[in-house]
Order: sequence, then C-alpha cells, then structure tokens
Amino acid sequence: MSDIVFSPGAARARRLGLWALLPALALGLFLQSYENAWEWWRSRELFARQVPASAAANLGGAEWKLVSLRRVGERSDGRAVMLLDMEAVVRDPAASAVLPCKLVLEAQDGRRWSPQFLTPSEVNRLPERRGQTIPTCTQALASKPAAGATLRISEGFVLPAGMAGEVRPVLSLPAGRPDYLRFEVPG
Repeated sequence: MSDIVFSPGAARARRLGLWALLPALALGLFLQSYENAWEWWRSRELFARQVPASAAANLGGAEWKLVSLRRVGERSDGRAVMLLDMEAVVRDPAASAVLPCKLVLEAQDGRRWSPQFLTPSEVNRLPERRGQTIPTCTQALASKPAAGATLRISEGFVLPAGMAGEVRPVLSLPAGRPDYLRFEVPG
C-alpha cells in the first residue's frame, strides 16, 4: 500500500480553502438575512403619522382624509355598528394600486378591529346612503383610478359594547410602509 503524501503547498492550499469557507458562509448568511430583514421592514407598520381631525395626509400615492366615523346602530347583543367614510385623491396611480389596503379601527390600548360586512338594513338606516353602493378601500384601489381621481371609501365595523367613542381609524398601504396614518376623530 502506498502512502499519500501531500506537498507543503497542497496542505497550505487546503487550509486556505477551509479558512476562505468561513467568510463565504458568513456572507451567504448575511445576504439571506438582509433580504428577510428588508422584507420584514417593508411589511411592518412601524411609524405612525398622526393626522389631525379634518386634515388630509399623503400615503401610498394618495391624499387621505377622514370624512366621518359614526355609530349607525346596535346589534341585539349590544355591539355597536360603526360606519367609516373616507376620501382619497389619487396622486400616483401606480403606487396606490398596490394592494391590499388595510383600514382598521384602533383603541387607545392598541386593540384593533377589522372591517366586517354590514347588512343592507344596517347601512340603509342613514337616509343619504339608501340605494348607494360605496366601495371598500381595497375595492376602490383595485379599480386602478387615474391620477387626480377622488375616491369615496366606506368600511363597516362591529365593535364591543362601550367601545364606539374610544376608537380611531388607522390606514396602512404597502406602498407607504413602514409609515402608516392614525386619524383623530372630530369630537
């Protein structure tokens, strides 16, 4: 049997190759985690911008304004039925067309409520809403409006008893993140 003898140059090259593997692995891990960190950063709501009552604010290619947040009824279990109306003037159609639009109601303690389907009888209690169909936020933006178009948006919410006066609307759009808007409700 013959013994394999490595020359000093071959042993040195092998050691250098093994040592070079460490920075290559570190670089690979960094690049993979950088991509994940960037995606996390882009998908999170991190920085709230407070919008005073009756003021407008830019986010995600549109200028947003709270029109009204009102209680329109009560369900038999005591939960409040709320209707949120907003307006958006499209400034950048490409940015505003990135979906989904996330519009929620937020309490002071951070709890959030997502929109829910309201029956026509609950919405038609308002005389000015009878026979009208107003799109939700995602429906309005999915229609790909042109620059300068004014969108009327409406979302319905069902809140626990006693929460109706303690919530404020929060709007988040993919093109605007990590920023999001928190609207003050006129009192």
